[in-house]
Amino acid sequence: MQLRQLRYFLAVAEELNFTRAAERIGIAQPPLSQQISNLERELGAELFIRSNRSVALTEAGEALIPYAHRLLNDTDRAASVVGEIARGERGLIRIGAVYSAIYTLIPHVLRTFSLSRPHVKIQLAEMTIAQQIDALAAGSIDVGMLRGPIMEPHIETVSLFRESFVAALPADHRLAAQEVVPLEEIAMEPLIIISPSLSRLYGMRMLTALIERNYRFTIAQEVADMSTLLSLVGAGLGVSLVPASVQGIQIDAIVYRRIRETMPTTIFQLAYRDDVQTHIMPSFVTAATTAVAGRMDQLSGSLPADVAAEQAVSPR
Repeated sequence: MQLRQLRYFLAVAEELNFTRAAERIGIAQPPLSQQISNLERELGAELFIRSNRSVALTEAGEALIPYAHRLLNDTDRAASVVGEIARGERGLIRIGAVYSAIYTLIPHVLRTFSLSRPHVKIQLAEMTIAQQIDALAAGSIDVGMLRGPIMEPHIETVSLFRESFVAALPADHRLAAQEVVPLEEIAMEPLIIISPSLSRLYGMRMLTALIERNYRFTIAQEVADMSTLLSLVGAGLGVSLVPASVQGIQIDAIVYRRIRETMPTTIFQLAYRDDVQTHIMPSFVTAATTAVAGRMDQLSGSLPADVAAEQAVSPR
């Protein structure tokens, strides 16, 4: 039984006239009659009662109608779904993102993406930079949203924006009353930092300004992620330098203050495997760049991706 035969059958069943059915589907009447005869032989049952004046459905023909509709609808739906997947309009995208981005950037990126790709399912997981790099290598996520620059084999990056660092202080800290804080004062406080071994180049950028100015400083604790860092700062166990966009995470026990001196920048990037790309990836990259472009004024202390390329790995 062929799908074409079922379409011919339904045309005749609806018209109850071979001539009109042939005109409707755009073929001559003899081939149509032959296809219906072939279908009847294959099924071992007559589907129509034919006479010189009329055509009527048999009981077997009546029974075939809902099955024919279902088979053709399922076939059309399967073709549609496969086409949507091939065009990146349907499927699954697995995203890893650093803690701060989940609260400040990801909601806007996912909203923009969902509007253009409503049938794509999204899985989101909070991950450190190191965890995202490992997950990309293992194929357990499709895209990472992290701070770089990232320079890893087989990982492609798209630079979204760059940003400077600000001071994160306990709300009752002696420097909290100042709008702008001297970096030398920060160096005198116990520092809580993201471990350079876990965050690759990003972790070192936090300390670059202190090292370049030969300030002596004390690292009180190294932590694995931003959520832990902010919790310890809020608890009064030290101060830290954090990317400017982290200011979007408002915690009563923490205040953010600008640094008087010029600070190094960190770049926020979208990362994915260059050898394993889904059809969804181009539309997600477009959504991310669009969402960021629309929020540059809210991303405090940040600059667009084209400026970011001056001090970080350029999008390849």
